[in-house]
Amino acid sequence: MAPKRDLEAAKLRRLGIDESMIDGLKKDKEHAERLAKLAANAMSRKAAPLPPGKAPPPQAKKEPEKPAEPAKVGKYRAIDDFNGDDISFEKGATIFVVGEPDSTGMVQGVAGGKAGKLPMSKLRLITPELLEEERIQREKDIEAQRIKDEEELRKEMERLKLEAENTNSAPDSSATTSTGGKSAEQIAYEKELEEKFEKEREELLAEEEKLKAEAARIEAMLAALDDNDEE
Repeated sequence: MAPKRDLEAAKLRRLGIDESMIDGLKKDKEHAERLAKLAANAMSRKAAPLPPGKAPPPQAKKEPEKPAEPAKVGKYRAIDDFNGDDISFEKGATIFVVGEPDSTGMVQGVAGGKAGKLPMSKLRLITPELLEEERIQREKDIEAQRIKDEEELRKEMERLKLEAENTNSAPDSSATTSTGGKSAEQIAYEKELEEKFEKEREELLAEEEKLKAEAARIEAMLAALDDNDEE
């Protein structure tokens, strides 16, 4: 059986939360920032063209050219899958966008260690409001999974109760009581099942709270990727 922490990590991954992806996102962000700086340097090296028929001016003391400002790098959420020639991603991925979209709506982006053109229409800017929406939905998903697991436990308990009851109600059974046709052994068995169910239900509730806390911790680490945007 897999360690409990590994099982919890697997459940979080199914909800789109994976601590192991943080290093990859850091690298994607650095890649996008390098692209922005390279583009700015290329723009700085381009000399403005002279008007037609205009001779170049005599050599004079040149003022040092100010380097162009790097394009802004923004963090976006993929709202749909995309498969391009250079870059591909799934819905829910984090994409680092360099600059503004062109006239066709395409923009330079970085995801999964790859850079390429992608349609801006596939993206939504990651804002505090979006993160809050995602947090609320994620907690609902965690709670829904706990309710589903709890219902499966309950069904299994009822199945075991019925199975034992059918066994004890056979015609040759002499261990029944005058109240409800259940033997003392059956009553004790059902009590044991209910206690076990209650214990496992409490464990599911504890796991739900732990998953929510772990999700919040990882989300805070992801949000920290923006802490050095101004550097």
